[in-house]
Amino acid sequence: MWLLVPTIIIAAAWLLAVKFDFVPPLSSKILIKIHNQQLRVTRGQLRAQPREFVSDILQQAGITHGYIAITYYNHAAFSRNIPAGIRQRLRNVILNTP
Repeated sequence: MWLLVPTIIIAAAWLLAVKFDFVPPLSSKILIKIHNQQLRVTRGQLRAQPREFVSDILQQAGITHGYIAITYYNHAAFSRNIPAGIRQRLRNVILNTP
């Protein structure tokens, strides 16, 4: 019983961190991390052309760090520092490129 309370607190903290875009969701099939304007695909695969487009969009927007996660249901999750207009451009590139 005494282990149940800390477990619930940790699970709630994790869910809030995912909901408010501090950490990527665990269910992502593609995870792209941006660090010092360097793009790195750490989970899944992203073809060369969409990868170049994503890199160009991020460089033009001046995004230096963050993440982009694509779930198995083709839902895109972004870190908090990526603006809404940029998010839509990235969704268009990642989800609509064959």
